[in-house]
Amino acid sequence: MKTDEIDFSKYYELHAHKGSENYEIAPIFNKDYEIPELFLDTVANNLNVYGKTNPLQKENSEHHRRKIDFLGNILDEGPIYTVLNDGTLWYTNEYNNWIINGDTSKHKYLDPFSNKEIEDPFEFKAKETDPEKWLEKFKELYSHAQYVYVYLGMYYLKLDHKWYWMEANLEGLPSDLEQQYPPKEDQDVRMVELENLAPVWYHKGFKDRDTSLIKMVDYESTYFEKVDQGLNQYGFSAGWWYLEIPMPLGDTIRIKRYSNYEDPELLIYKVPGEYGGREDVLFIVQKPEELFPGQVGGMYAIRPRDPNQPQRRYKKIVYTTDAEGNETIDRSRSVETDEYKQWINNKG
Repeated sequence: MKTDEIDFSKYYELHAHKGSENYEIAPIFNKDYEIPELFLDTVANNLNVYGKTNPLQKENSEHHRRKIDFLGNILDEGPIYTVLNDGTLWYTNEYNNWIINGDTSKHKYLDPFSNKEIEDPFEFKAKETDPEKWLEKFKELYSHAQYVYVYLGMYYLKLDHKWYWMEANLEGLPSDLEQQYPPKEDQDVRMVELENLAPVWYHKGFKDRDTSLIKMVDYESTYFEKVDQGLNQYGFSAGWWYLEIPMPLGDTIRIKRYSNYEDPELLIYKVPGEYGGREDVLFIVQKPEELFPGQVGGMYAIRPRDPNQPQRRYKKIVYTTDAEGNETIDRSRSVETDEYKQWINNKG
């Protein structure tokens, strides 16, 4: 049950949140979207995010792949496809270099025996049917390939920015060809997955819960079901989570979120500083749930209203313990950075 002493009217869902004095909340995908993929492009220094909707009528679903800068601004939108580690957008009969160079053109795979484009790999018949000659050409490409992707016995091999296609279905080839010649996907890694920083334990009372990034304030159950499975009996609850996110300048972002009683189903990301990320920008991904329409999806950036404001307030932090046993900043004894002092003075 909610605690009466807390003013829960100050807590808002992310899609309806106005932010705080120093931070705003910018939508990247609205609450109707789930986010199956989020990659950090370590070469272009941006995020690559795929979002989709799941309406009852599947033909009405929407799919988008977007490039996002480290402040959460949408830079571009491109093809969906499958993201390979080197940034290639792969599909069975064509590929795309939009991630790599912004080009949205569709490219066909090449037949290594003729160097001609293959219109449809599923219908293509290679002229070379001698397994020894086929294997000789295959070994040549495989040994020099910067990237090898394998799908249903079909080999996609990248050499000098071009992709070739070979299907290992000739009679007389080794039965363990894929074991001998496995995929090569770790030589040219550009796209990496960010670490989810959301804590494992949210609930108050857990000894090891981490409240440095996000803190559970309270939980209000609005749905309860007792499940009886013979020896296994348990209660299931869903309702409103009330959460606080402390930001580096001292603002607190107060959010509420409908979810099950075990987890608010939030993923929280920061871009590491070595790639150009800021301490004061968070990316939050929400997991939707069909059983509970109130549990919405979406992706949002919590970011500074003024991009020139300092990323942090303190160069030395002294903590104190509040009434609930949580560590909070003792502002009277903590030391502010010169950048923060100057920024405050300039604000007037």
